[in-house]
Amino acid sequence: MAYRRLAILGIVLVLASPAVLAHKLKLFAQTEGNWIRGRVYFVGGSAAAGTHIEVRDAEGRLLAELTPDTEGRFGYRMQSATTEYQLIASTGDGHRVAQRLTPNPLLADPAQTHAMDPSETASGANPLDPASLMLIEQTLARQTQPLAERLNALEDRILLQDILGGIGYILGLTGFALWWRCRRPQS
Repeated sequence: MAYRRLAILGIVLVLASPAVLAHKLKLFAQTEGNWIRGRVYFVGGSAAAGTHIEVRDAEGRLLAELTPDTEGRFGYRMQSATTEYQLIASTGDGHRVAQRLTPNPLLADPAQTHAMDPSETASGANPLDPASLMLIEQTLARQTQPLAERLNALEDRILLQDILGGIGYILGLTGFALWWRCRRPQS
């Protein structure tokens, strides 16, 4: 009788886990030039439009409070490219997630931005001026953001094989426990 209850409890837990994980809050943000752009959503892809987002500096000082649009997207114009930012998203029902964004080292170090290859010195070309770097970064961010969001979403997706694997694991343990019980002498 106890084994039956244990098996039923295990099956209920396995079947309930996708519903529990479907409410997990996710935050995806990246720098795009002098902007932080991102999206806040629940696992499965549905937007968390009513979320409250705080932007803080490395010391924890509140810099801004944001509200995402209906698709969960938001943007914040950075005060400085050399500052580390922390984004904290929270919903009214207790979900919370944080992400730290570190500064771009090429934009943070002026000596790096003006460094030239000796072969370029003769031609006078300087491809690493701050404006060019900003433009390159914005272009790359626009191109890679959809891919990065999709990869992030795929990591959190619960696959049917995961659910079936969990059920198989529980049934295997239950079978082992029943075999072990039958093996012992009856008292």
